[in-house]
Amino acid sequence: MEVAQMVESGKSILPIFYGVKPSVVKHRKEEYGRAFIKHERRRDAETIRKWKDALENIAEILGFEVEHVDSGYHELLNNVVSRLQQLLRTDEQEVTENLVGIDRDVQEMMRKLGVDNQEGQVVQGQKMVGRCVVAIWGLPGVGKTTLAKEVYNKINHLFDSCSFLEDVRDEIEQNRMVYLQKKLIRDLKRGDCPKVESYSEGTKLIKFLFQTKRVLIVLDNVDDFEQIKPLTENLCWFGPGSRIILTSRRKEVIVHYNVQEIREHELLPMNENHALKLFYKHAFRSNHPPEDYGSLPSDIMSAVGRLPLAIEMVGKCLYDKSKVIWGETLQKLEREPEKNVKRVLTESYNHLGETTREIFLDIACFFIGVEKTIPYYMWNARERFPNSGVLELQNLSFLKIGEGNKLLMDKQLKILGRAMVKNENLANPWLRSRLWDYEDVKTTLQQRQVANNVEALRVTPNFNQDELAINRFHCDDFCHLSNVRFLELDNVDIEGNPENLLPRLVWLDWHGCHEKSKLFALNMEKLVILGLGSSQVQLSLDDWRELMVKAKLLKVLNAKDCPLMIASLEFSDPVPLECLILENCLLGDLTNHGLTSGLVNLVSLNVKRCTYFRCLPQALCSLQKLEELFIDGTKIERLEFRDGSLPALKTLSACECEDLNDVNSITFLKNLRKLTLRSCKKLKELPAVMGELVLLEEMDMSDTLITELPPSVKVLEKLEVLKMIHTYLEGFPEAVTDLKNLKELAFTFCGSMSGTCDVARLSSLRILRLQYTGISCVLAKDYGRFNTLELDVGVDKQTVS
Repeated sequence: MEVAQMVESGKSILPIFYGVKPSVVKHRKEEYGRAFIKHERRRDAETIRKWKDALENIAEILGFEVEHVDSGYHELLNNVVSRLQQLLRTDEQEVTENLVGIDRDVQEMMRKLGVDNQEGQVVQGQKMVGRCVVAIWGLPGVGKTTLAKEVYNKINHLFDSCSFLEDVRDEIEQNRMVYLQKKLIRDLKRGDCPKVESYSEGTKLIKFLFQTKRVLIVLDNVDDFEQIKPLTENLCWFGPGSRIILTSRRKEVIVHYNVQEIREHELLPMNENHALKLFYKHAFRSNHPPEDYGSLPSDIMSAVGRLPLAIEMVGKCLYDKSKVIWGETLQKLEREPEKNVKRVLTESYNHLGETTREIFLDIACFFIGVEKTIPYYMWNARERFPNSGVLELQNLSFLKIGEGNKLLMDKQLKILGRAMVKNENLANPWLRSRLWDYEDVKTTLQQRQVANNVEALRVTPNFNQDELAINRFHCDDFCHLSNVRFLELDNVDIEGNPENLLPRLVWLDWHGCHEKSKLFALNMEKLVILGLGSSQVQLSLDDWRELMVKAKLLKVLNAKDCPLMIASLEFSDPVPLECLILENCLLGDLTNHGLTSGLVNLVSLNVKRCTYFRCLPQALCSLQKLEELFIDGTKIERLEFRDGSLPALKTLSACECEDLNDVNSITFLKNLRKLTLRSCKKLKELPAVMGELVLLEEMDMSDTLITELPPSVKVLEKLEVLKMIHTYLEGFPEAVTDLKNLKELAFTFCGSMSGTCDVARLSSLRILRLQYTGISCVLAKDYGRFNTLELDVGVDKQTVS
């Protein structure tokens, strides 16, 4: 009767089947069957029906089946208590509604925490082993706390005790460390807390009270290890199977834990589909926008970016508002982030060092998508310390380094940086530090006001309705810009004689320069970077000599897409150049020794798509400091290195060299880290003695005719990435099966590859791509249950064991 009433009222039920199988209960067999025969004689049919339905319902619920409890009483009790905690949700953290796109991150966290998870459900009754710390880091507003709460709610029943400490940084700033310690102790003891007078007393108590307890602790929003030490300095303070989750805006917060069981999880902004779905949920309370809103929703989403906080705040503000308000909101969002987003991002910005802020603002205003080493030269010349600054921005997720070493930034951060610069003086642009908007630049140049604050500006053409108007400015327009260090001229001419203009100029990027006389008239005393992309000027040998005399500090010369300029390029005397970009130029074979003899300081040489470039001369191979060589898309047929060639070379890129068929001499490049030979359609084999490249970390042989990897590949102990997409490998290469540092393997579209893929010994492997191959089975091993393997098989016939 009680069971029937529980089922009828919809209660959460946890059945324990003691000495009986659920099927016996469900189908009323054995004693249950005999009992029902007796009951049917004494009860009405409706009551009997309810009882039968109740038992069938109970038997379908996953509970505990127990034969005897003599030896496993405590284990059974712990399991029952864990399930009851899960049903009652006594430790559950409140999570916002309308969660979108979080499932994958939850699954990743489960793996990194070592939690068995099948089909999105935590396996019940599992025993946690080892000890583990996982740090969730990322931009403010990206959803770190939400992810931590979601994971906490799913796994807290697996632990003896749990504690979720919110906003640790803010509590400590208010001198509430003792409060945090008392809350942690109270949570883990499930009740009372001993008297704690100081945080040193609290630390001692935490250290000794829980050494045998399997605990789950979340420290939300921590900034550095000093905030962590009084709470969870050492994992050995807690029992085996314990887990600590940290959320932080800083990546490096985890590095002080002196144990191997450390993982990090970077939470990235949402993808476009998830961002739109979340926006619709808040802005329309629906999964789809009304048709009459046109492109407004997508335009606003483009301005907002993909931070969940920004999407949620803007969506809520626009709910039930008119399209006129939507239009005004779009205009405001293109100029400045939503106020709550601006607040949290500005808080992180204010923690940056002064020189790092300058780097951040430079990138937001000018250098998104730019290869990072170029602005490094300017920042070094200005003592901005770019190595530490860029690392600080990366640690805060303010900056990403994308493919090709390009600087990337979330759109909200770009808008924030530009808004900060504009807010330096809203009314008078010439009083700001950076100018990029055409109208602001035009006003500043034509007003000819004293503009000592302006350090960087981009001068672009004005776009009329019918055609592009090539603007002309007079040299007098620049006379009042005495402190400019960066000037970008995009197909803009300067009239008059600009002699000795811009005395502090460090970087001149004159795209489409037409007159060399104007170029040489500029003050180049402090010039470190010169970009002349798509220019038509032609320089004689005397011109080159004059240029190097005027620009004695020049370290970067970018002559990309300048076919006329390179015909007479020569550096016969030593010059300070470290980076030379000649991409898409009419460059010959460099057989003239005079071209390379002066490049004694060269670190990077780019001759991509110089279609007349057919061989590597020994004069070039003798460069002692060259670290990067890009010969992609040239007509080179073979690489001819000798012992001692390019001793400092780290990167060799020869993609899309359609005639390249011999690379055997690369074994002489003892310092090589990255080798890219993608889309060399005539390349059939690699050197037999690959083991000479002991420092090689990345190798891409995709879209070549290579059919096998030489056995010597097995000694490339530092190799982390191997890409062989669309090649003719016939089986999974045995040579890679013992490479302990290998993180990524890509064999997509290797149609000839079949059989078994054995990655069981690849303990560092994170990404395995086998899409569109004939591989039938993948053999993998779970190393300590903390690794993450992204497996892309693409078709159904593969199996994993």
